[in-house]
Amino acid sequence: MTMQLDHIMFATNDLDTGIKHVESLTGVKAEYGGSHPGGGTRNALLSFGGRQYLEILAPDPHQESVNTLGQSLGSKTVPFIRTWAVAVSGFDTLKGVLHQSGYGCNIIDMSRTRPDGVQLKWQLLFVEGHEFGLAMPFFIDWLESPHPSDQAPGGCELISFSVLCPEADKFNILADSIGLEVEVSAGEKSFAARMNTPKGLVTLH
Repeated sequence: MTMQLDHIMFATNDLDTGIKHVESLTGVKAEYGGSHPGGGTRNALLSFGGRQYLEILAPDPHQESVNTLGQSLGSKTVPFIRTWAVAVSGFDTLKGVLHQSGYGCNIIDMSRTRPDGVQLKWQLLFVEGHEFGLAMPFFIDWLESPHPSDQAPGGCELISFSVLCPEADKFNILADSIGLEVEVSAGEKSFAARMNTPKGLVTLH
């Protein structure tokens, strides 16, 4: 089972503000990606290359956002790394390992349409029955869709991504069992993405 970090979700309460914030730090302007129907959100993307990217996620003002992620993000005042996604080609092996380790999972279908009219379809797997909160990534299978990093503006390179969570030892046991390579240390839940950018080294938290 091969997996790698797919994207980092950088959340903000307004997409245009989030794009400007990231551009001021990195010198690269993220490009609008599309809306997530039913999720109350829309995004903009910045490519790291190598099928990895930064997703700026914000409420979509054109969607009803009651009891959605979009509604939750609307109340945030400071942009932050919310969580992260790991790419996997097919979920069968991952589901088996998770089950053997005492965890459940939930798989959902997702889609969005790019500004050029291309529709992307993918599946997400969320691990259930764990105590790691959003320190636990969700898993993504892009199926037959082109990878979003192929079209997103480049110029930034992800140097490292690290995770802090109170249950680091237990997290690392699970990560080892599924072949997930990530730097996890004990501490209050937080993330740090260190990037090489046109403006030099930048760290998002």
